[in-house]
Amino acid sequence: MKNKIHPIQTVRTIIQLISFVTVPALFITVFSSIGGIITSVISGSFVLNENLGRIILVLAVFLVTLLFGRYFCGFICSFGTMQDLLNAVGKLIPYKVKISEKADKYLKLLKYAVLAFVATGVWGFSVTGDSLWSPWTVFGIYTSLSAWSSLEYFLTLGGLLLLLIVIGSLFIERFFCKYLCPLGAIFSLLSRTRLYPVKRKSGKCGNCRLCTSKCAMSIPLHRYDEVSSGECINCMKCAENCPKDNISADTLPAITGVLAAAAIAGLFYAGAFTFVPKAAADNDTGAAVVEETTAAEETLSAGEQTVIGETAAVRETEKAEETEAVTETITAEDIGIPAGKYEDGVYTGTGTGFRGETKVTVTVENGEITDITVNSCQDDKQFFSSAESGVISEILQSQDTDVDAVSGATFSSNGIKEAVADALGIEFTNPNSTAEKGHGGRHSH
Repeated sequence: MKNKIHPIQTVRTIIQLISFVTVPALFITVFSSIGGIITSVISGSFVLNENLGRIILVLAVFLVTLLFGRYFCGFICSFGTMQDLLNAVGKLIPYKVKISEKADKYLKLLKYAVLAFVATGVWGFSVTGDSLWSPWTVFGIYTSLSAWSSLEYFLTLGGLLLLLIVIGSLFIERFFCKYLCPLGAIFSLLSRTRLYPVKRKSGKCGNCRLCTSKCAMSIPLHRYDEVSSGECINCMKCAENCPKDNISADTLPAITGVLAAAAIAGLFYAGAFTFVPKAAADNDTGAAVVEETTAAEETLSAGEQTVIGETAAVRETEKAEETEAVTETITAEDIGIPAGKYEDGVYTGTGTGFRGETKVTVTVENGEITDITVNSCQDDKQFFSSAESGVISEILQSQDTDVDAVSGATFSSNGIKEAVADALGIEFTNPNSTAEKGHGGRHSH
């Protein structure tokens, strides 16, 4: 066996570490963006300029996967990097878990079942409600060092699932990627047509089968001259361990493509895509700049948690002071609302979103909520903008805070609802914190 580190592994490790530090929740953002697009189409609320950032991000990652394979999984996904680190630690544990090739084949089908559940149950019917059920959401929360001051999220269903994944990853390499990842299921289908598959010359091979035994995704590589399996994440561990240098793949163009997709994702996070949300356009309030400061918030969290698509993904911005005023305003005259029940006046209220406080001003005229304006927020703008345009419209239309959260932006949605309830002095239990808000919380101007 070779003991020399393959150059591609050095490149891969560097990219993995950079991605883990700079965009730890990118994988959640990608998946929740898919969910957000699908959910808005199903509900009939799809607006192109409100979903433009999501579409660009998803298309960029999909294009790289179609052309070059699952480099996103092998090089950029921080959840995959976490599993690699855990498995490295697990090698120090004497006890080993062996899974037969037949069992592995059937277990890999589970991720398609998870994808089907998310697509229908979470994105389609919101069966998870506001429960913090997604392990990705909890992972995203704890990518922020400040979140470790409390371990309460590990006591949620998502937290328990994350702990099980951690344990599984100690004993089985890429445990979640192989058997449970819904995003991996999508990539597995897309990557079968990639231009640069891993190749092997059978006539030059011996009987060591190191390529198979070292494969992170347990692909029986010794049986193929060309790997077309969608399971391959292009980690190139097979090439690194082949004693005869008999495995090859043209990785340079693929890595270039991955970095290009990452650059697009970075622009998306930095808020380089400017568009006019529907609510703003209807009220001539101008363009809103989607300003994601570094993480993917609730993309996987409560409610969607779209896993995902929710969810809530997550990354502490360290700049949560960026409580910039959101000038978007929606008026009831544009919607048409039933007879009202509230005391006339202008009130302010505060709710807890994903990153911190959301403050709103609520105007009541003739007993009806006629205007809701967001004064400031600390959530990631990418998600907050979706929540703002959707939730405020629903509240104005129903004259109640008991409205559905926006898929992919559950925490921000709950923060807005709590802030409105706080302004109106009505009871509201915020699923984000399970703390009741309401009576006595109204402050008249």
